Amino acid sequence: MKLVLHTFRKDIRRLWPAALVSLVLLATSTRADRWRFDTMIGSTEGWLNLVLPLAWACLIALAVLEEPLSGDRPFWLTRPHRWPALLAAKLIFALIFVHVPSLIADAYMLAAHGFPPFESLPQLLWKQLAFAAFVTLPALALAAMIPSFTHFMLGIFAIAAAAALTFAARRGGTGYFMQRPDDYLRGEITAILIAAACIVIVWLQYRRRPAVIARTVGIAAALIAGALIGLVPESADYQARALLHPIPAALSLRIEPRAQALGFYYGSGSTVGIPVVLSGLPAGAAFRTAALTLTVTAPDGRRYPSTTFTPDNQFEKVQLEARLLPYSYDGAPAPLWLQLRFDAAVYAALKDSNVRLTGQTAVSLVRQGETAWMPVGGRVAAPGVGHCSNGISEGRSSVAWVNVVCESPSDIPPAVRVIAWTREDGQRYHSGLVTYGNLPTGLRTAWLSPLNRCETSFELSDPKYRLSDPEYGRYPFPVKVPMEYLANARIAVTPEFVTGYAVVNFDFPDVVLSKYWVEPRKVETRRVQ
Repeated sequence: MKLVLHTFRKDIRRLWPAALVSLVLLATSTRADRWRFDTMIGSTEGWLNLVLPLAWACLIALAVLEEPLSGDRPFWLTRPHRWPALLAAKLIFALIFVHVPSLIADAYMLAAHGFPPFESLPQLLWKQLAFAAFVTLPALALAAMIPSFTHFMLGIFAIAAAAALTFAARRGGTGYFMQRPDDYLRGEITAILIAAACIVIVWLQYRRRPAVIARTVGIAAALIAGALIGLVPESADYQARALLHPIPAALSLRIEPRAQALGFYYGSGSTVGIPVVLSGLPAGAAFRTAALTLTVTAPDGRRYPSTTFTPDNQFEKVQLEARLLPYSYDGAPAPLWLQLRFDAAVYAALKDSNVRLTGQTAVSLVRQGETAWMPVGGRVAAPGVGHCSNGISEGRSSVAWVNVVCESPSDIPPAVRVIAWTREDGQRYHSGLVTYGNLPTGLRTAWLSPLNRCETSFELSDPKYRLSDPEYGRYPFPVKVPMEYLANARIAVTPEFVTGYAVVNFDFPDVVLSKYWVEPRKVETRRVQ
């Protein structure tokens, strides 16, 4: 223990300027996060969320490189310095100057936003474990394999470039930056893999095993992690979830003739709406669908796979876009519609043929949580969601919104329904929590924050401008909340919790697309007299 403390004190004397810089960066980042009450992140805070982990990684590397491990000529090998004591000194340094300040800053953040830190201790400790897996242990492992700080920085840039390419290849989903993803296993598995590989590398290097073994472990772990993130399809996540938390029923998707028309109020002459039904679930069970893949096979064997939109291709012209959506304007359970939007030339060639539709979709069984109500301008502790508040904000011209923000140290459920109810006319305006500005917005991601934040908004309709508002009355369901009804309005927050997963394959042979053609129609706009 005496040797551990001696090494620790020596590292403090030599590295206190670098440690001071990291503490100043942490204080600045915490202050910016402390006074932010929505999900829109400023560029300063975004930069700090990148620079601060880099500063911590460099600080850990400098501590390790005080007694370098790479090569056969480190001076400490000639002294009575056992490797367990040396490793313990470096771990204590990382704990005192990285994790303890971060934990204190997180506790201050939670207390400032009304969350007792001791009640949120499991979430705080879990965040520190995640940070250790993605920053502390990789910094220790990389510094243990290289001979100098210059090599460490080159390694950091190489890892950053590889990560950028991997995540660029992985950017998927619907292309809407505000959509919140479902819970996936990929990040958890990647974190466990990286942490395990780093522990093995550190152990090998401090035990003075050949460096080629540690470097082989590091390269293999990096390749596997990149393959998990960049190459494994989204459907594999749902298949893994379905194995861990299966829906206790055999589900199937089939076409069902219906008299009612598809609820589209926009579209083109190449849009098809096929009514489908999901069978096998208990009566009245709520569910959500995601991760749809579909292929249209022509009679001559030509195949037209649907395109998965990403932020990079969402505005490109594609042959086929497929969605499985329930169109409901009042929040009640609604029929399922398979929406196919074809390129005009492709639709003209296929519309009167017997085509085959094959594909796969993920299904999540959900249960509704407890509903919490709050007045306009009020706050509420919503069970399962966190602290929710709302307020009126004004934008350009005559546009104004009621913004609803929820924050919690725990994960917020992927689906949270938000309803604005006006007492005077009994009308309900539906929305859902989203993460504006947190997905593909570059350096505007506050991943160091101990709070998870989501928000939504309801646009207001001012009676002074309603007669000239071209959007008022455009849709058959309520969109804008009348401003004169806000005094007695209430806002409800209801979470939905996923209780099971399933992956459903479907095969629809001999489908005539023209039978389900959606006629484009012009929307009439009504006026207030």
